[in-house]
Amino acid sequence: MGNPVATRVANAIPNDNYQTQYANVEGAVWLDGALYFSEFGPGNSPPPSRIVRLAGTAGGEVVAATAGTNGLAVDRAGRLYGASHKVGGIVRFSLPGGAETVLVSSHEGKRFNSPNDLTIRSDGTVFFTDPSYQAPSPRPQSSTRVYRLAPGATAATVIDENRSDPNGITLSPDEKTLYVTANDGLFRYAIAADGTVGPAQRFGDVGHLGGDGMVVDCAGNLYVTKGAVVVVSPEGKEIARIQLPGGDQQVTNVAFGGADRKTLYITAMGSSNTRGIYKVDLAVPGYPY
Repeated sequence: MGNPVATRVANAIPNDNYQTQYANVEGAVWLDGALYFSEFGPGNSPPPSRIVRLAGTAGGEVVAATAGTNGLAVDRAGRLYGASHKVGGIVRFSLPGGAETVLVSSHEGKRFNSPNDLTIRSDGTVFFTDPSYQAPSPRPQSSTRVYRLAPGATAATVIDENRSDPNGITLSPDEKTLYVTANDGLFRYAIAADGTVGPAQRFGDVGHLGGDGMVVDCAGNLYVTKGAVVVVSPEGKEIARIQLPGGDQQVTNVAFGGADRKTLYITAMGSSNTRGIYKVDLAVPGYPY
């Protein structure tokens, strides 16, 4: 693979002054021939955000103006989900229009802090992280945790309550391993057939790096956003780094897309000239979550 450099996608961010400062772009996912991503506006506790659709060369268009999402994911039926810091929960969106169905929004009677990222198993099980980055003040939950929402359930189960601001989350191709980034490192968890999850294990020789969003390719390699996009083999070895062109941007998340799923899309926060969507063509296809 070497160390390729991604290029910026022109006109991905709608030119309507929604963002007026150094601001965040997050949570990309590929759905029905288009890239969907979250764009944050100015504000905090929690900040506003919206979902943008990018298809072809037409430029980004807003499809859910008040979504309040960070990470996005797609289930096996092709439905769009979001980790919503607006409602403090997991939301499913109906497209077009962006109508919201809240699947879960509380734990032990209090809203989640600020759900950040999610991944969906083929049976509909949702795994998600709940750090404190966009949480209201005071923080609703006493700990930052990783959760599992079983298909049809109305309450989430705690997977791990010992992680420092868990962030990115994704599944291995065989769905037997869950990966999580957090301030205290990169971790993996064994997943049983019934969806229950084993204890955290620090993963590989880049485990100390932590990171933001993640995605996996069909060979089982992880693409972890940490400064650049660090590519990690299933054995935990760093095998490549994908750089963004020089600037003040900060890499936040990644998603595979394109007709052959060999285009890696990268979201980045930064100034108006550097934030947005970047892409690089790769040899191995990847997964949409």
